[in-house]
Amino acid sequence: MDKLEKIGTKMAIIVTLAGLLIAVPLIMYFNPLQRRETMELHEIAYDSLGRSYRSQDDITVYIRENGVWEPFLVLEASYPGEGNGGTLLLRRYLIQERRPWLALEDRRTGLGGENIDFRYYPMSSIDTWLENEYIQVFSESMQARMLTTNVEVWDGWDHGRLGAYRNVTVTETVPRTIFLLSENETGWIGPRRANRAAEGEPIAYFNTGRREVHQRLRHSRLAATPRYEYTGLDDGRWAVNYSWWLRSVRWTTATGTIAVIMSSGSGNQRMHSEYTFVRPALTLPRDTIIELYEINGRRVYVIHD
Repeated sequence: MDKLEKIGTKMAIIVTLAGLLIAVPLIMYFNPLQRRETMELHEIAYDSLGRSYRSQDDITVYIRENGVWEPFLVLEASYPGEGNGGTLLLRRYLIQERRPWLALEDRRTGLGGENIDFRYYPMSSIDTWLENEYIQVFSESMQARMLTTNVEVWDGWDHGRLGAYRNVTVTETVPRTIFLLSENETGWIGPRRANRAAEGEPIAYFNTGRREVHQRLRHSRLAATPRYEYTGLDDGRWAVNYSWWLRSVRWTTATGTIAVIMSSGSGNQRMHSEYTFVRPALTLPRDTIIELYEINGRRVYVIHD
């Protein structure tokens, strides 16, 4: 090999190495998450992925419900605010059946005939159902893994006793294994809303900014439907609205209204006695092992029982 050929070879090697130095970072930036056979749960949380996030599939893990693999979104590596530091999961699809926030048989009245407990999440029917019935769809070993989370809730004007408007922003924490998200966590109240209790910290996945383009993105992330076609009762003669309950009670004394997320992904409110869909949240230890596993021909992350 003459001198000119040696120079040419060295130049080719240099160009190749330079190309790799440029290409590898670009691949890491533009390509979705590089999946490993096993990972820790917190590694695929939305706030852990940063710019690697491309779609809900990147933050989805499957857990068995009554033996059927059900997808959950992994939203926060460490649940914020008054949480327990566990990784926050939210069911990707709405539970197939609709439920009231407070069932008629669970309503209580005061001496004057007023409804005294619709204002307090820990007295709601939906809270009782999540903690005692829904949790049973998971295996005993999965239930044992679930962490107890200190969920921040409006104190319900001292748990239902009539109170003054000055108390509408007072909160407390209650220990829960399965729970609903709040208005503040999903981004539907701002810091200047004096008539709303700020329950929990905003979750980054839903709080994408205030500009119009970000508002549309937030709406699309909040919108949800059941996993399968819903064939239950509709709302009167109208099409079913795929809204889902939050744990936030509106402050008014005249009506028992509860915050919901509508099918469009926008915030709204419904009477506590109305039936709508449920989207549970829970936390698991950050170091929970997730494994790639084939479900219906797709390789996805699962948490084995």
